Amino acid sequence: MYTRRQTLRQLLWACGAMTLGSAALGKPQGKASVRREPVADPLCTVYRSVNGSPPENLRKVIELMGGINIVFGEDDVVLIKPNAQWWNQGATNLAALSAFVDLIMERPRGFRGEVVIAENCHRGNSPWTSIDSGWAKGFQRNTDIPGMKNLAELGQSLKKRYGNRFTLRHWINVAYGAKRVFGPKDGAGYVYCDGTGGVPLLSFDNGVAGERHRATIMTYPVFVTDRGTVVDFKNGVWEKGEYSGRPFRFVNFPALNHHSVFCGMTSAVKNYLGVTDLSGGSDPHQGGKLTSQYYNFHSFSFDKSDHGPRPGMLGAEVGVFLNTVRKADLNITAAEWVGLVSRVDPPVARTRAVLASTDPVALDYHSGKYVLFPNSKLAIHDPDNVKSPFRQYLATCAEKSGCVLDESRVDVVSYDIGNKRIRNDDLVLYGDVEWGRDPMLLLKYIYLRFLPI
Repeated sequence: MYTRRQTLRQLLWACGAMTLGSAALGKPQGKASVRREPVADPLCTVYRSVNGSPPENLRKVIELMGGINIVFGEDDVVLIKPNAQWWNQGATNLAALSAFVDLIMERPRGFRGEVVIAENCHRGNSPWTSIDSGWAKGFQRNTDIPGMKNLAELGQSLKKRYGNRFTLRHWINVAYGAKRVFGPKDGAGYVYCDGTGGVPLLSFDNGVAGERHRATIMTYPVFVTDRGTVVDFKNGVWEKGEYSGRPFRFVNFPALNHHSVFCGMTSAVKNYLGVTDLSGGSDPHQGGKLTSQYYNFHSFSFDKSDHGPRPGMLGAEVGVFLNTVRKADLNITAAEWVGLVSRVDPPVARTRAVLASTDPVALDYHSGKYVLFPNSKLAIHDPDNVKSPFRQYLATCAEKSGCVLDESRVDVVSYDIGNKRIRNDDLVLYGDVEWGRDPMLLLKYIYLRFLPI
């Protein structure tokens, strides 16, 4: 507990340093160019809409992609995976998420399918009651729906609106009470791809010798919708004792924020950790294992809240997951607010953007370079800095998955709602920064601002 004098002294110091820091937050120089040459032969496209409300930006992005009829069919089962582990800017913007569900449900050519919002936020056996998650914690920002406080209330609203066409589902780690299953015939639970019970071995190791060697396996959920539809995340819809081939679409719908000195930025790639089972916890030295042989995705990559044995392993394991389990049909990043040093508290920048791509690496690269990094100026958020942990995990994810890291092969279509026109010549987004009054967070920003990597 700080005394009043200590707090005042730290705040004055922080504010003085912030003045210097703010001066450094001007337009980027050199490599952070705001202009790009047209891409003649793109491998993928990043679509973005800026300067509108979250629903306006969301709807415009889908329009730029060709419209909701192009993206989804009338009988699809659509799974949307938001970020619900945190709240405020750490969670998916509620208004953007709601608008996306509305677009699918009100598809002009009709929609007889189902929409599921599901997430494993790793908050115990009843995450919907956890005030340490975006389900139950009241938001101070990033709702943009009058009177709505959290994701649970959004789920209730959508359920009331769409009945059994809509399902809200909480995936829970086996360690918290979920069932380990070997396929949809066993009901809901988690499949561990360790080569037992008829399940294939889908493993990956860090290639480090000795005590620092670690290996992980792919895990994924099987779940049941409110209509009784059984969905195997890897293999699709299970009906009448077999996989039916009914279209199953997966949408990865993260936020955009600072994560840590050992991870850098969190968004589309890291959001996959909320699909997997993290039984055993985040500390490889205090458990951290799914089985006696295999670590979970977090403890495989990191030493709890520190760097792991080998850089970039977060991206590598997700890359293997994309190739062997499932890759999202669409990734949407809701960047209404971005956290500069925290997922729940200021400093934050209001960047007023929604971005989308079929490629999570290309999307994260673009979001980091043109949205988060220009506002934070933290080297750990720079996707062009080869020493940045963010760059390191993007590179390994691209290597293992075939996703695109080279932005010269990525087209960009950017619409400015304020100017009502396509505007691809000025890509950097500067948000209005809310610094907050917490001296420790301001000091944390200053520390990270000048932290060498």
